[in-house]
Amino acid sequence: MNDAALSQVLDDIQDGIAIFDMECRFVRVNKVFSAECRRLYGADIRPGISVLSLCEAYPQWAQQWLYHCKRALAGDSNTYVCSIPNVVPGGAHHRISFKPLYDNDGEVTGAFMLSRNVSHELSFYQDMLHANAHLHQVQAAMDACAMVALLDERARIIRVNQMFCEATGLPAPALVGLSFGQIISQVESPCDADEIWRTLKTGNTWHNEVAYNSADSSLIWVDATVSPFSTGGGQGGYLVICFNITARKQQELKARENEQFYRSVLENLPVGLHQYTADGWSVDLNNYMRDILGENHLSVNGLPYNVLGDPINRHNGLNALFEEVIRRRVPVKKEILLKYTEVQSGAVTRIQPAYYEATGFPVIGQQNELAYMFLILSEITEKKLAELSLEKSERLLNNIVENLPIGYIQFDNFGFIRRVNQTQRLFFGNVTDGAEDSYNMINDPFAKLFELDQLFMQVLQHGKMVRTEKRLDLSMDKEWSKQEREVYLDLTMFPVYDPVDKDQIVVALVNDITDKKRQEIENAKSQEFMLQTGEIGKIGGWEIDVPSYRVRWSPQTYRIHELPPHTQMSMEKMGTFFSDDERMRMEEAILDCTQYGKSFDVQLTLVTARNNSIKIRMIGRPEFKNGRIVRIHGVIQDITEQFQIRDQLSRNTELMSLFFDTIDMGYAIMGQDGKVNFINKKAEEIIDHEAVVGNNIFEVFPWLVGSTFHAKVNECIEHRRPVSFINYLPQTNTWYEFLLASMQDGSLSIFTRNITSSRRMQKELRKANEQLLSLNKYLVNQNKQLEDFAHITSHNLRAPIANLKALMQIYNNTESENERELYINMQHDVIMNIDETLNDLIEIVQIRKDLNLERESLSFQERLQRIKEILTVDIETSGIRLTSDFSDSPDIEYPKIYLDSILQNLLTNAIKYRANDRSPMVHFQSRKVDGGVMLTAEDNGVGIDLDRYGHKLFGFRKTFHKNKDAKGIGLFITKSQIEAMGGNILAESKPGKGTKFIITFRPE
Repeated sequence: MNDAALSQVLDDIQDGIAIFDMECRFVRVNKVFSAECRRLYGADIRPGISVLSLCEAYPQWAQQWLYHCKRALAGDSNTYVCSIPNVVPGGAHHRISFKPLYDNDGEVTGAFMLSRNVSHELSFYQDMLHANAHLHQVQAAMDACAMVALLDERARIIRVNQMFCEATGLPAPALVGLSFGQIISQVESPCDADEIWRTLKTGNTWHNEVAYNSADSSLIWVDATVSPFSTGGGQGGYLVICFNITARKQQELKARENEQFYRSVLENLPVGLHQYTADGWSVDLNNYMRDILGENHLSVNGLPYNVLGDPINRHNGLNALFEEVIRRRVPVKKEILLKYTEVQSGAVTRIQPAYYEATGFPVIGQQNELAYMFLILSEITEKKLAELSLEKSERLLNNIVENLPIGYIQFDNFGFIRRVNQTQRLFFGNVTDGAEDSYNMINDPFAKLFELDQLFMQVLQHGKMVRTEKRLDLSMDKEWSKQEREVYLDLTMFPVYDPVDKDQIVVALVNDITDKKRQEIENAKSQEFMLQTGEIGKIGGWEIDVPSYRVRWSPQTYRIHELPPHTQMSMEKMGTFFSDDERMRMEEAILDCTQYGKSFDVQLTLVTARNNSIKIRMIGRPEFKNGRIVRIHGVIQDITEQFQIRDQLSRNTELMSLFFDTIDMGYAIMGQDGKVNFINKKAEEIIDHEAVVGNNIFEVFPWLVGSTFHAKVNECIEHRRPVSFINYLPQTNTWYEFLLASMQDGSLSIFTRNITSSRRMQKELRKANEQLLSLNKYLVNQNKQLEDFAHITSHNLRAPIANLKALMQIYNNTESENERELYINMQHDVIMNIDETLNDLIEIVQIRKDLNLERESLSFQERLQRIKEILTVDIETSGIRLTSDFSDSPDIEYPKIYLDSILQNLLTNAIKYRANDRSPMVHFQSRKVDGGVMLTAEDNGVGIDLDRYGHKLFGFRKTFHKNKDAKGIGLFITKSQIEAMGGNILAESKPGKGTKFIITFRPE
């Protein structure tokens, strides 16, 4: 709190407040204290004034302040009353309290003073008179509604009222003089006389609800209070006040008995039950709900919790459920994913979803208002996972069949088509919806011509698979195919028993092996078959009274047994709903619970009153009283649907495994998390690892992480479209062809085939082609070199040789020795120029010859640093500022000698042609472009007129500035080196604006 806020708080207090430091100086005073000091003492008190300095001017009260302040600074809290006469009529009286102030370490840092005006307390006696009158009125009211007795200090009855006499059945004279202990001895429960007197002796009031037998032997409950009192002068006694609460107590006991029964049923329910207020605040919940929510949940720990305000419930659907309950005021049921639980599988901990059937229902009050809301959570994880797995299997089977990379045709035992997948329709190119319904394999002329009908009958009669290659001329079939070509088909037919129709069917797998590369696999909308399950079996309660073995059922238990409510039930009749074996299991469980207190949870088969056989879950727990089992509480739940779903899932899994083990390629089903759910036998042969099913493939084969296969899996998951590719696995030195197809539930269908042999043949062929191309390129380059060399030689040597010839002629015609010596020196200069030109030409020819220089991984930054070290003197002399940015493409595969030469020529060029009117600078930058690398070198030098000299910029010995160091060879060599490695160089420049060279390196 800041200083201004503290001042405002102190000024708002109606008593005088002062704070002192350790030297008895005022640190802070409020407005009331300042005003009272001026009014009563005539003193102006301000912060900073010492109490010691006030003692001379105001000794009467200042010395008292000083004494009591020092006591407080010594750690002693104290209070005294100060009287100031003649200030107001009757004088002024103040109660002054001093208390020490402590810091965080417990050390005294100051004193606090509070001054309160207590002059008004002199009116105490007048108030006593009014209180006495009120006391008589209270006594009359108490006599009218309560039993009242007055005891002396020895707990003997002095006085009783009429209601006390009526309650005890004795007149007042008979009660007066009796010890109150004699009255207590008639109390039934719960009352301890010793406890009463211990409480009263300490000066405290004793209060409790007790029961006693009245004169007519009926049990009377009273709310009893015994309070000690003192009349002054050492006299005292006790006041006993009792209110008759028999009617309320009887209702409470009845309600508690009913509540105990229903709570025992609710606590033993295998479902969670949670009570909320109308606005969503938690009220109560049973043990099962506590287990569901977990020990860290607010409502489990008795802390305030609002179900409507929990953001998690926005996601799991509970908010929407309660909002619908509040809006419609009817029960609402939904299946929700409430949480995730950890499931231990060996050394691996997996996360599993927990599904619950949530039922919310309202409780309407007497004024038609929403009084409470209840939530019932019944775990359906096993059922839901079974449903999802069954749905997934059905979708998977249909999706796989539709997305197979080979044709799939299913015939009934009469030869009619029952199903054709999309791959087969695309192959024939003739299918419209329902067109295949009239086709019959046995009677079709085209099938007879190529003996397809005989294959069909062979499979149907012998019940064995047949696989053969067939050559078919589809141009001869005008009705069923639009193909106008001859094809070779890998045809596989095998019988399958249909467990639904109890018939033998024939499945044909048609693989076009004419041109496998041209087959396209498309995803089709998978047909969803939702298995509609009936409503989950409702849960009923039951109870067996152990001494009498009387059976009690809840209405829901009667409905499960398909009996009318309130049908008389007994242990013997309850056993008639079970077979002999099941009845023995039930009776043994109940007997163990009765004799040994063992709770039980069993699954039994029950035959209802309407002769319907159902699966039930029966749970029972004992209830103890005084160490003995008195009752067994339990619940019963219909779990028939879970068993039906489990059986159907098993049948579908067997059918899918049989189908995929017959195809001649590896096939696997993988979830988005990498978990392999299914592989066929061919896939097991390819990967040679039986333990892959049920595990993450990237954990079983960690070398797949980051591979092409891994990237393609992520691509298929992200874009949800088929992906085909060829991948080399160095760990096994094999090549595989893959097809990945995303299924509707997000899982992947993976088809694969080993193509190592064909891939090796392609590699050898490609290597031979590359050798031919390299030889051809070398020959073309040699021809180009000859042409360039002839042109450069004729252009650059003609003038020097002509000059040399002319100088020799003049030398021969001159007789003067001085002139002859002059011409000899001029001839020497011309010859040196010719020699330099020839050396440059030889270097250029060598560059164009060295096409196969070894490339190596080079860092732009490291090579540029090397060039800076070489040109240190030129850089420091010129004062050029060199900057670089190679972050986008820091490395390159290139010959080191060429890259160093390129960087040196570009940097030297920037130094030579720097502008005199500004500080020179050059900036190098690399970046990735279209699979290659681009390097730029941009300076702020004198620039060049490209419109005038652009076509000569990279020419041999071409210069465009009056720079004495310019030879016109550096850029020509740089261009030759770059083009020799397949790249190119461009320039952007304007006079006076600098030059930017752009080099594009060809990728290896």
